Amino acid sequence: AKLRVIPVDDTGQIQIDEFIKLLNPKTKLVSITQVSNALGTVTPTQEIIALAHAAGVRVLIDGAQSVSHVPTNVSSLDADFFVFSGHKVFGPTGIGAVYAKSELLDSMPVWEGGGNMIQDVTFEHVIYQPAPNKFEAGTGNIADAVGLGAALEYIERIGIHNIARYEHDLLEYGQHALQSVSGLRLIGTALNKASVMSFTLAGYETEEVGKVLNQHGIAVRTGHHCAQPILRRFGVERTVRPSLAFYNTTEEIDVLVSVLHQLRRAKPYRSAFANQ
Repeated sequence: AKLRVIPVDDTGQIQIDEFIKLLNPKTKLVSITQVSNALGTVTPTQEIIALAHAAGVRVLIDGAQSVSHVPTNVSSLDADFFVFSGHKVFGPTGIGAVYAKSELLDSMPVWEGGGNMIQDVTFEHVIYQPAPNKFEAGTGNIADAVGLGAALEYIERIGIHNIARYEHDLLEYGQHALQSVSGLRLIGTALNKASVMSFTLAGYETEEVGKVLNQHGIAVRTGHHCAQPILRRFGVERTVRPSLAFYNTTEEIDVLVSVLHQLRRAKPYRSAFANQ
């Protein structure tokens, strides 16, 4: 198998024209993230799927970062495969979901063996249960499945459209506020974004920034976010990544920005263009 990577522009958005050039008769699968965990970019998933299907190619969508932020309908997307993890949607760790179209599940071979997946077995042969049961080998992760179900019901009670609208306003507020900090560079500036605000701060390692923010009650992730290739596209190895959810507030963003200003005062930023 040969991996061919879809390039992104300087804002972090997929370049559709370049994607089309990558499709050829040997393409077997297109796999994209619906929302970038490192940049927050909401990719043009529907368009990608339509173009891939026109070329006869199946598509897998990674929805780990999207299901808790934006409305998602696998049928209207026409996704062949859609995956997400439970802890990203306020459920337990150690559980997630794989969706696939019925005809694909029916045609795919099993990949592990165990109880529950078998309809009949002898020493000579085995008959598997119809999909999806044929992929559910052994005793399932029952407790975490119940927890994930409860988390999804919680999201549905609040309303994913309400969440998306509130988080959009929060993101707009946050990105505007961060621009007041000198030497701060936002990484990922696509017009269509979910509530992720990755940045670097001149003069500081990302871990330094994260430690100080933590001391003020602001939890962020620092590092490469398991996404080094996309960060290197922007010339950085790691970022500070505040991620906003529906339980966050503008007051918390104000604290975040205030701490960054404190850090800036401790190490004043001098622009390379200051004397020009």
